[in-house]
Amino acid sequence: MKLNIGCGTDYREGFINVDGSNSLARVDKVIDISSETLLTYFNKGEINYILANDIIEHHYHWEAVQIMSDFYALLVAGGQVEIRVPDAEYIIKSWRLKLDQKLNLLFGGQDISQGHDVEMDESRKKFPQFFCHKYGWTRQSMEKELQMIGFSKVITKRADTNFIAYATK
Repeated sequence: MKLNIGCGTDYREGFINVDGSNSLARVDKVIDISSETLLTYFNKGEINYILANDIIEHHYHWEAVQIMSDFYALLVAGGQVEIRVPDAEYIIKSWRLKLDQKLNLLFGGQDISQGHDVEMDESRKKFPQFFCHKYGWTRQSMEKELQMIGFSKVITKRADTNFIAYATK
C-alpha cells in the first residue's frame, strides 16, 4: 500500500491520496494530520511507501517530528518515505531570488491567491492554515531528524528551491 500525504491537487493513481481539505475534487481520505494521527486510519507496518510532498513544512518542528515518527511506524520493514520541503538554506542564501519570492517560499502562500490553480485557491480560502509554513528545514536538519527517528539510508538532494529526502525503515 502507498500513501500520498497532503496530496492537494496532485492525485496519484495507485496511492491512497490523503489531504486535510474536503473541498478538493479528488481525495481518497480527508485527514487533518495537524490534529489527527495517521495511526488512527492505518495499521502499523502496513505501508510500503509514503510520499509527502510539500506538507511537512506546514507543521511546527515538534509536530513534524511526530508525523515523521508516525510514517516510520506505518512503514513495513524496508518501506520507504519520500519527503519534499523548501530548502531553507538554499532559499536564504540564493542571490537569484527576490525578497518577495524568498518570503513566499519560506512562509508559504498563506491566504494569498497564487493565481495558477483555481481549485487550490478555493481550498486556500477555506483552509488558510494549511498554506502556512511553520518551520524551515535544511538538508542537514532533515537528515538528523529522520536518523533520530530510526530511518536509515537517508539521502537528500536539492530540487529547484526544495530538497527531497529519501529514507528507509
